[in-house]
Amino acid sequence: MIDEDLTPTMTHSLAMTRRAALLGLGAALCTPAVVQARASYRRTLDLRNENTGERFAGTYFGDGYYDPDAMAELDHLMRDFHTDESIMMDVRLYDIFAAIQGRIDGREPLVITSGYRTQQTNDRLRRRNRWAAKNSLHVPGMAADLKIKGVGSERLVGIVKDLKMGGVGSYRGSSFIHVDVGDVRSWRR
Repeated sequence: MIDEDLTPTMTHSLAMTRRAALLGLGAALCTPAVVQARASYRRTLDLRNENTGERFAGTYFGDGYYDPDAMAELDHLMRDFHTDESIMMDVRLYDIFAAIQGRIDGREPLVITSGYRTQQTNDRLRRRNRWAAKNSLHVPGMAADLKIKGVGSERLVGIVKDLKMGGVGSYRGSSFIHVDVGDVRSWRR
């Protein structure tokens, strides 16, 4: 579902193209044998947005494809709560979340402290915080800041590093970590 109040932007268009290409490629590659082999393979998430209290707990990938309704719900949960704007997030970010949760034995949801950010929100954050990046991957929907109750940031960073699925950073004095689908890299500030 596309939010009719959103003004289409180049970033939004690129995200839509990326999502359509991924969903289309998945459908094109699914022969009956592949679909049957993947039918039992599911990816689930348990996410909570710290700022809105909203929660998603369910399957977002199954039977060889990303569920469009689940993706829309996740994208809404990841919205910029300052402006109530959302975009189609990069699906690889959700795959990182699922991989993190797959490595942790626990019942706590992954808590999103920051997902998508409009350029205006990112600029405002940069004026208050020297660590906010000018060309943040939060703006095109390719990054999130997160934490899990009872799991320290050092352990989370270690898990994400081991996954080798993108970037991970931590910040002294913060309980959250940054993850993104950019180049594999890590930092501590």
